Amino acid sequence: MLVLMFFDSIDMLLENFFSREVLFIIGLTFLFFEVNRLVIILNNKLFPENKKLKARIITQYASSFIATLVFVSITLYYYFVYIVGFSTIKTELITFNGIYLLIAFFYNLFFFSLVFVNRKNESKVQQEQTRRDNLIMELESFKYQINPEFLFQSLEIIISELYRDKKSADDLINNLSKTYRYTLDNKYNDLVSLKDELNSLKPVCELFKTKYQENLSLKIDVAKEIQTLNLIPGTLKRILEYALSEQIISEALPLHISIEAKTNNHLSVQYPLHNKLIKRKTIQKHMEQLMNAYAYYTAGSADNQYLTEANGIRKFIIPLLRIEEE
Repeated sequence: MLVLMFFDSIDMLLENFFSREVLFIIGLTFLFFEVNRLVIILNNKLFPENKKLKARIITQYASSFIATLVFVSITLYYYFVYIVGFSTIKTELITFNGIYLLIAFFYNLFFFSLVFVNRKNESKVQQEQTRRDNLIMELESFKYQINPEFLFQSLEIIISELYRDKKSADDLINNLSKTYRYTLDNKYNDLVSLKDELNSLKPVCELFKTKYQENLSLKIDVAKEIQTLNLIPGTLKRILEYALSEQIISEALPLHISIEAKTNNHLSVQYPLHNKLIKRKTIQKHMEQLMNAYAYYTAGSADNQYLTEANGIRKFIIPLLRIEEE
């Protein structure tokens, strides 16, 4: 009804919207886009995967303009001379070719804008994939790596205890075997429960308490419901190794480690700082691997975002991970 308000009759509507000229323009425009699409397909074969983009732009624009001029000129000449009966169509050729060349310009401009956007997105995807691959390598390296310094210290403690109490030395050997058995058992596990991680610390602490006695203590304040959440295997052991390697431990400077979880999101591990004069670079590298391993799961950066130092307290903020069932 609205259309008929502008056109007094259906005949007038048909005359204006379905005349031969209008249908010709519609057909010409459709074929024009198909010709330009064919030009793009041919250029894709000449320049696969958008290589040599500058040459591609020049070639595609040139071939598109030539194809447009040839196609539009031939079609117009045939239509106006043989169907309409014009004797000369110079004005029509200039007008129509100008319009369609302009359309061809914007058509190709739109195509190349999509190419550049796609390239930019592919670059970002590639960077993210490279970053992800690097994080996976860091994760695997962290999981499989055995700290030789920790092993040597453990063996020194056991050897020293052999001269004092063979039964006690046997217990220490058993604790050391539990530590490495836990590492081997979880070699192919991406995550373990916080409860298992906390239990894995007991034999390590018993081993080193033989050396440091009351100067080494471990306090755990984690609710049972939180212990069902997950960590990367070996996380707490690696932090304990880091603390033992960087700290001066004596009767005057005891090492008291506190582990607590006040929320379901993070686990806090902290202890007072009494740094040795020389820091061991190898254990620092191991801690960097720990941070990178968690960055893989939390989509964070590969910096020490989980390690802080303030008011003489070293603090680790470790994210607690959840396994979501699909």
